[in-house]
Amino acid sequence: MKKLFRALSLCLTLALCVSGSTAVLAEAPAATPAPQDERVITDVSPLEDQIRNIVGFTTSTGGPYDFEQADHKSAVQAYGAEPAEGVVALLRIYARAEDRGDASINSSGHSFLSVRNVSDHDIEVGGLRIVPNTEMTFSPRGNRWEHTGIWYNLEGYYKRYLADSYYQNIYAVQTSLDQSQLDVVNRNLAKSDHWSAYFNCAAFTESMWNAVCADTLSAGQPYTPENLRNDILAKYGDLAAYNPQVPYDYIVYYGTSLTPSKEFA
Repeated sequence: MKKLFRALSLCLTLALCVSGSTAVLAEAPAATPAPQDERVITDVSPLEDQIRNIVGFTTSTGGPYDFEQADHKSAVQAYGAEPAEGVVALLRIYARAEDRGDASINSSGHSFLSVRNVSDHDIEVGGLRIVPNTEMTFSPRGNRWEHTGIWYNLEGYYKRYLADSYYQNIYAVQTSLDQSQLDVVNRNLAKSDHWSAYFNCAAFTESMWNAVCADTLSAGQPYTPENLRNDILAKYGDLAAYNPQVPYDYIVYYGTSLTPSKEFA
């Protein structure tokens, strides 16, 4: 009788855990698919670009990305490799920088991450539900008028509509995430809504990747996309993809408020 009671109790506990997890996911709003129309987007002028960079670098503040570490970590994989068994998502890391010769500090370029849903059900990324076989990019920024902090899907928008002037010479690798590792990514994203000239996109990208991947990467000191790109090539160059497709499956959001962008609508 005691064994039967214990078995029933265990079944009830598991049922509550599953239903509770489903309820949490159901409460997350579904991400809005990105329009795939053809349009002509005019990039900002060099002067406006310079102004917003100056404003961002001189007024934005934010401390270190002190992220929770997963209790188990996955190995690095070649970009586009088959997901590991039993995982729900792929975490991909991207980095690019312009060639500045012998410059002592090269702050050009950008680094960012994406999560691709490789499961057979919806998953949550940053507070939004995404469907199977779709992807979200994310990284913090300090030089956009609408928001300083975390942005979602802006890289895909730029790559689709401003491919000639943004994100050339990108390198990327990936790692597999089970549900508990994805949960760590999401909890870390909830603490990512800030940016500064020092704790920038490269600092964020390095910290998030190292929180779940056993094969670590370094963005150097100071943190720069160039250092991160160079470390990807030095350590995992045989696994890195050159100029991989940057996903644009969902509209552009910013902040932990998940506000749809008006500028990049």
